[in-house]
Amino acid sequence: MTQPAPALPLFYRSPMLIRAPEHLGFGLKPTETPFSFAAEATAIPIVGNEFALTGRHYPIVFANDADGMPLAVTGVEAGRNVFVTADGHWRAMTYVPSYVRRYPFIGMTTDAAGTVMLGVDSGCGRLTADVRREGGEPLFELDGKPTDTSRAAIAFCEAYAVEHERSRVFVAALSEHSLLVERSVTIRPTQARNGADDREAPAEIKVGGFRLVDEAAFRALDRSVVADFYARGWLDLIVLRLASQYAWQDLAVLAELSKTTEAAPA
Repeated sequence: MTQPAPALPLFYRSPMLIRAPEHLGFGLKPTETPFSFAAEATAIPIVGNEFALTGRHYPIVFANDADGMPLAVTGVEAGRNVFVTADGHWRAMTYVPSYVRRYPFIGMTTDAAGTVMLGVDSGCGRLTADVRREGGEPLFELDGKPTDTSRAAIAFCEAYAVEHERSRVFVAALSEHSLLVERSVTIRPTQARNGADDREAPAEIKVGGFRLVDEAAFRALDRSVVADFYARGWLDLIVLRLASQYAWQDLAVLAELSKTTEAAPA
């Protein structure tokens, strides 16, 4: 029986391993819309060491799937990331998740030891097989050695892989102690469009399809479990997740403001 193809990571259409001499001429072309690839993503994967910065701007939730990994919510309507501007930049003065900053690179493993090697999304429009003719940042020197761009990318991917594994263990512990429950939130934006009165104010927005830490179950944890969570730094992550709930209102306001900007006459 034919097995279904594994789901690709968000944004990636065709990841491939990069190595010389096969990809000696490959590189990344410059772009004036560096984050346009994320314009339709309403939730971005994050890892544990990002919770403090993420929670300042985004609600933190957990995916409602088998992995249940943490996510930064970036929109309240399907296909609309309110942190990516119309010109393809990330909204100023807000944290850009490392998952976004990593793209189009990705860590790939091909051996049992799990050695992280550098991959790139071959479906990325910035990727070129002839960087010296088209211009941009080459991935290899002429002698086949990695450039600074490649070395920085693999270091980033290696660090991300470590934090991803730590986050996976954290989520597994939350599931083990029945702390993750499916939830939805209902928010009413306070920002009326174009100075409209209350009768024209935006309606309530309901967002669901994710999981959160059940605060009551968290408060009821056995002391030995709390001590273990504390030693591992997981209590900090749970508290930061709880604090991030205050970002829902700001997210809804940004959604309304972005609509106002698009609707304004040129």
